[in-house]
Amino acid sequence: MPLNRVGYLGPQGTFSEEAALVYKKNTSRVLYEYSTIGAVIEAVSTGKIEEGLVPLENRLEGGVGATLDCLAGCEGIFIKEEMLYPISLCLMAEHKVRLEQINALLSHPHALGQCSEFVKTHLAGVECIPAESTGAAARNLVGQTGFAAIAPRRAAELFNLHLLREGIEDSKENATRFVIISRLDHPPTGNDKTSLVLTIPDQPGSLYRVLGCFARRRINLTRIESRPSRRIIGDWLFFIDCEGHRSDAHKDELWKEIAGEVTYFKLLGSYPRREEKAEVY
Repeated sequence: MPLNRVGYLGPQGTFSEEAALVYKKNTSRVLYEYSTIGAVIEAVSTGKIEEGLVPLENRLEGGVGATLDCLAGCEGIFIKEEMLYPISLCLMAEHKVRLEQINALLSHPHALGQCSEFVKTHLAGVECIPAESTGAAARNLVGQTGFAAIAPRRAAELFNLHLLREGIEDSKENATRFVIISRLDHPPTGNDKTSLVLTIPDQPGSLYRVLGCFARRRINLTRIESRPSRRIIGDWLFFIDCEGHRSDAHKDELWKEIAGEVTYFKLLGSYPRREEKAEVY
């Protein structure tokens, strides 16, 4: 059986690892840890691994910029699957301390944002230090007096940390949508969605004309998000998810029409719709 290597954002103790463990369950997939989202996607693009699991968007904080930028700029990769993973965050420290003894708080910027109400109420004035991942934040607590981290409960178990508070996220409906990327997307199933990215000319009605391409064909859009292209001020990337597979009947006409209206267009892949929550690891 061919080896199926799956990369994820490490270290151990991240939600990316938990989601990857769910994806791996009851399969022969082998997990590989990477220190950044960009490194995961590059490894897929260059053929070092077959698949990568990366966070795409969070219900509270929106799109994950590093993933969106890499999907837009990296050639030869496609989204082949998606999964929705429930997120519950905890406050932890190397030793059992009172909240007023905490001087610095470590976590991934998205996790900090997902717990903004707790931080504002209970840790006002504490320095917030961004980390590459929640797992890295928890790991970096070792030997740090007066430091705490926001991370998954499992991170406290892995790094022998004390749980100070559990379930500190702003909403109990918190969840992250992960996508599995590969060098091929998924064959049609009859219940699919397609992701794409484009930029539009700086002209009146440009976005209206693009959206009209979908409306005239009665194709439902399930997501649209804009993000700076990071090239020049005022140049924006638009990420769009629509119902159906990219190879469905008459879709070629749609893609040609859109390409004629925009300055940049890229299909990011078609894959089965999976709206249900994944099993917690």
